[in-house]
Amino acid sequence: MKFFTLVGCLLVSAFADEAKVLLVSPPELRAAWETYAEMRGEQGTPMKVVGTDEIAESYAEGDLQNKIRLCVREYVDDEGFDTVILGGDSTPEGGLIPDRDTLHQNMWGFDLDIPTDVYFTSATSWDADGDETYGEFEDDREAISYPDGKVSIGRIPVRTAEDVKAYGAKVKAYLAGEPLGELAMTCEVQGAYAKVLKSGKELIPEAWPAGKVSFFFNDFTAWDGEGEKGSFELSPKNLGAKFSDGKINKWHIHGHGLVDRWVLENRTSFTYEHVAKLKNERPLVMTTVSCFTGHFDAEKDPCITEAMLRQPGGGAVLIVAPAREGKPHFHDPKKDFPLMTKEGKLDGTTQTMASFWVAALGEKKAKAGQALAISKAGLADDAEKSATYHQGMCELNLLGDPSLPVR
Repeated sequence: MKFFTLVGCLLVSAFADEAKVLLVSPPELRAAWETYAEMRGEQGTPMKVVGTDEIAESYAEGDLQNKIRLCVREYVDDEGFDTVILGGDSTPEGGLIPDRDTLHQNMWGFDLDIPTDVYFTSATSWDADGDETYGEFEDDREAISYPDGKVSIGRIPVRTAEDVKAYGAKVKAYLAGEPLGELAMTCEVQGAYAKVLKSGKELIPEAWPAGKVSFFFNDFTAWDGEGEKGSFELSPKNLGAKFSDGKINKWHIHGHGLVDRWVLENRTSFTYEHVAKLKNERPLVMTTVSCFTGHFDAEKDPCITEAMLRQPGGGAVLIVAPAREGKPHFHDPKKDFPLMTKEGKLDGTTQTMASFWVAALGEKKAKAGQALAISKAGLADDAEKSATYHQGMCELNLLGDPSLPVR
């Protein structure tokens, strides 16, 4: 492999020779990630760790993001690697592992940079016109390639060695626990009820007949018991209690959000305060469409999903979330929005999330990163035809270790 001739052997553990998972680390976290890689090797998932400093010295073309992409492609193409972990947070100034910003139009008509981690697994540059503005739907079309379902990527948005250690402890607890056979879906927006119910009552159960899907909506929930319908509020207190009791570790949260919160019933918010109280022994696997909840590159740190991932001894171990609006994506919004609210027609964002659960829990039993890659591959044709689907493809990122199974 060409990379070895440039920087030498990068083996970090006794398991590295068998690895198909590449973990990209900033130099200041290298020791912490090597310890994590050794643990994952002992658990049956060998990893190789490579430093961004070595990558920067070994490739001459472009910025650090492009050099990481070139390195990833060598491991994929020459060594058969199929999973990539970005082991560090990104910030507007760059951060430990800078994201690749892509240019889109947001729902208010303004241009917006969206962090797109699938760029790092791409065989193409995403910059056909060479203007160093990436992912432009029209100008860069020839250089944009989407996931094929075979190579997956995820970012563990940590900042310190202590964050790495805490996350590793949660991975250990997650893999040690027995698989749980229930997925809970929440929704606080009535206009989205139909599509969430279609996902949870039709698509996911068809692929996962041995499992159970429960619903926790503003107006009704599976946990009302003998009380009045809707009496068990979708409140921060109740949601936190359900997170913490350890009976359900798979969740989908549908509704409004901001960088620091999920908005729940009666405009109440699940915030950092509630995350700090979580002590669930079974770390959560989550998907969410709530706006900005996956804004890992924000000036305000952490975003709410980062807080869930970094919370020691509780919170989440895997989250698929939008870095920006998380809005519905349709080819014909005027026609399709009414069908969404009345009949449950799935938009691109909701379809991505539902397909993730189908791939992870159904016959494929795909690892988390692969499940998202399969889901995105299924929407590649839509993304090639529509700028809004292209945006959805770019803004939905996996935060956490993509090599983990969904248990």
